[in-house]
Amino acid sequence: MAENQEKMCDAQDCHEDCQHCEHAGENAGINLDNLSADDLKELIRSQKVLVDALVAENENLMKQQEELNKKIEKGNEYLDQLALLKRDFDNYKRRTQNNQDDAKKQGKAEVVEKILPILDTFARAEESLKGQKEYDSFKMVSRQMEKILSEIGLEEVEVLGQDFDPNVSYAIMKEDAGEENVGKVIEVLSKGFKFNDKIVRYSQVKVGC
Repeated sequence: MAENQEKMCDAQDCHEDCQHCEHAGENAGINLDNLSADDLKELIRSQKVLVDALVAENENLMKQQEELNKKIEKGNEYLDQLALLKRDFDNYKRRTQNNQDDAKKQGKAEVVEKILPILDTFARAEESLKGQKEYDSFKMVSRQMEKILSEIGLEEVEVLGQDFDPNVSYAIMKEDAGEENVGKVIEVLSKGFKFNDKIVRYSQVKVGC
């Protein structure tokens, strides 16, 4: 090889001004001492442009974030309003259903109260027909009516032979019926009924004394 051939330096011996070896540029940087005044001004200007651009981008991102937060807050308000509307609708639906149920019960109760005198007539007729050939047919019709009324919630209040209870019966008469019957219902003069567990007519009874 020629004696004047430039020696390729080792990577560990490279300097910032090394321009002739295969490692040229690896440690290159800006040496402010070697810059002219104009180059320094240009460098400062370019850095300022870069900083201004970054500041503007940051302000834009912050503005977008603020708008996004407002949209999220507005969305949460809509969700709250929707939840409130749903709760109000559920309450309305429940009140409507309760009103309908109450109206049905009230309607049935009014019908039952009008039927009670008919049941009294049936009971008297059944008693008068005992021993006659029409008795069995009439009794069958009477039981069918009682069954229908039972299905809609009407029940007879059973008091015969039980201790007198003023919550379900009126004591119309008292009669000596032996010591074992003192304070007990010994005869039902008029049947009492309850509708959906509520007394709609008190029994009229004779109580032993």
